[in-house]
Amino acid sequence: MKRLLTMGAGLLVLGACSQGGAVEDRALTVMVAASMCDLAEAAADDIDADVTTVCSGSSDLVAQINAGASADILVTANQSTADRIIDGGLGTQLDVIATNELVMAVPAGNPAGIIGFDESVNGSDLIVCAPQVPCGEVSQQLAAANGLTLTPVSEEQSVTDVLGKITSGQGDVGLVYRTDANSAGDSVETIAIPLSEDFPNVYPLLVIGSSEADELEQTWIDAFTTGTGRERMEAIGFSIP
Repeated sequence: MKRLLTMGAGLLVLGACSQGGAVEDRALTVMVAASMCDLAEAAADDIDADVTTVCSGSSDLVAQINAGASADILVTANQSTADRIIDGGLGTQLDVIATNELVMAVPAGNPAGIIGFDESVNGSDLIVCAPQVPCGEVSQQLAAANGLTLTPVSEEQSVTDVLGKITSGQGDVGLVYRTDANSAGDSVETIAIPLSEDFPNVYPLLVIGSSEADELEQTWIDAFTTGTGRERMEAIGFSIP
């Protein structure tokens, strides 16, 4: 059985995990950053297990775990959010499984005529992630590196929300991960951001409530990060360390 939950801030996943139970008798709950949601769901489909996939912004996922939500595996879109779980003694990082980078996404046809990451973006309806979430943190770092102060019309809690506003025509330009822009197909056009390769987002993978993966957790991790799973990541633009 596979379940996909896309959670808003403040919601909790209850009773989906039984840490310490027999592997064959329990379900698996994986929490993944919104930018990896489709990949995680595909990995769940590849294994014979009862998997619940929870997708949201990394900060929201960490807040849910800190508030007592049950989870077995967590994948965030940067190191600082993962560190909140590690520092709190709630989980163990096994590896960094991928990296990503930001680009500008504009609606097909680029109606606002955005030409580069400069003051011209501040004269448009600019959509970015809020500074406290991974994509927002990198947006601020890139703006500083390029000598730019961003003046967005909207700050979102996840990169998928930014992309949604661009594809729905609610914004002229958004700062999103390259993988999300690629997944949007012909509905958006991308413009590179100078120095973005110097500020990659890393994706740490953690097991929650233990120091190592058990058999069921490792089965999902293998489906997610190796073989076909790895090929899916690379196909949409993730870099694999």
